Amino acid sequence: MDLEKIIRKAVDLGVSEVEVYLARISETSLTLSDVIETSKFIKLSSLGMRVVVNKSVAIVGTQDLSSESIEKSLNSAISIAKVSSPDPNWISMNKKVSQTHVDDLFDKDTAYATPEDLKQVATELLESVKEGYGGARPVRGAVSARSIEVTYMNCYGGPLTRSETISSLYIYARVDEGGKTGTYSEHDIQRSYKKLRAKEVGFEAGSRAREFIYAQELPSGTYELILFNRVVSSIVPVMIAPAISALNVQQGRSPLIGKLGEELVSEHVSIVDLGASPEVLGSKPFDDEGHPTRNTILFEKGVLKTYLYDTYTALKEGKESTGNASRTFSTAPVPQPHHLRLMPGEARLDELISETREGVLVMDTIGEWLSNPVSGHLNATITHAYLVREGKLVKPIKGAVITA
Repeated sequence: MDLEKIIRKAVDLGVSEVEVYLARISETSLTLSDVIETSKFIKLSSLGMRVVVNKSVAIVGTQDLSSESIEKSLNSAISIAKVSSPDPNWISMNKKVSQTHVDDLFDKDTAYATPEDLKQVATELLESVKEGYGGARPVRGAVSARSIEVTYMNCYGGPLTRSETISSLYIYARVDEGGKTGTYSEHDIQRSYKKLRAKEVGFEAGSRAREFIYAQELPSGTYELILFNRVVSSIVPVMIAPAISALNVQQGRSPLIGKLGEELVSEHVSIVDLGASPEVLGSKPFDDEGHPTRNTILFEKGVLKTYLYDTYTALKEGKESTGNASRTFSTAPVPQPHHLRLMPGEARLDELISETREGVLVMDTIGEWLSNPVSGHLNATITHAYLVREGKLVKPIKGAVITA
C-alpha cells in the first residue's frame, strides 16, 4: 500500500498535518478442552488516518483497504476535522520519526506456524496436566501464534515498519475427589511458539489443582503478604500504568500528580518500562506515532522519576516524548507503558517464606482490574493461596480479599 500517496492526497486537500497507521495481523490458534477442539486462522488489515485542520483533530479508521474506501475515509476525516472545535493544546504531530534498534522481536517459524505445528504444543500441554496429577483433567485452554506488522508515516517522515510475533498458551485444570473440587490455571507467553513451556505449564496446573481441593477460607485479619510473580504481573499494570500516564496526570486522574522526585514506595522497589529490550514482550523499535522507543526508569529505589509521554502530552509540557504512544487503528494515541518490570531484589521466595511468622503466599487473584487507579485503592480477591505460619506453608486457602 502506498502510504505516501495518502499523505500527499491529504495535503492537497488542505490539511495542516496528517498521519497514517497501518496494522496487519495474522493468527493461528487452537481451542482446547480435554482434547483439541477447533483450529482457527484469522488475517486482518486495519488502516487509521489522523488529520489536523487548524488545530482541529479527527481520526477515521477502516478495515476495507480498497482505494475507494480509503479515499472515502480520508475525506470523512477531513470533513469531521473542519467542523470540530480546535484543541487549544495542540502543537504538532511527532516530528522525530525514527526508530531504535531492537533485536529478537520476530520469529519466522511463529509467523508461519500451522495448526499442525501448534498441535504438538497443545498435545504436550494436555498430557502434562495428568503428569502433574493423574486425577486432574484439562477443562479449557488455548494455544496461539500471532504475527503483527505495523507501518507508520506522517507528513514529517516515514514510512517505518516493525514486525513482531507473539505466541501463547494457557490451561485450566480441574480435580474432583471426595465431593470436592480443586482448580488451577497457568499460562505462558513467548516470542516463539517453540519456546512455550507446555510441559511445565500443564504439570503445574494439574498438581496445583489437586492441592486446592481442600482449600479453606482464610479468617479475617492482618497478614504479611507474599505475592507470587504472576500476581504481581497482574496488579502492577492495573495500579501503575494509568497512574504514570502523563495524560491522566494532566487531566487530574492520577494519584501521582505532583509527586516527581518523592519516595513513594519502599526503597527496595524499582520499576522500569522496557520499551526497547531484545525479545521482551511489548518492546518495539518505535511507538504508535513513529517515535523511537527506549527503556524508561519510572521508580528508582522507591522514588518516582518520570511519567510516560506521547507527543501530545510531552509538547504540552515542553518535553520530548518517552516513546510510549499506544493506539488502535481508529483511536488517538495515548501514553501507555510497553512492558512494566518490577526489578528483582536479593531475596528468594523460599527465604521470604522462611522469614514469615503469620502470612499469606498469594498464587492467584481475580478482580484486581476493578481497583481504582485514580485514588490508588487496590482491591483483589484471592482465589488460590497458602497460609504461611512460622516459616512454613501450612495449608491451601481461598476467598480472602486484598485491600490497600
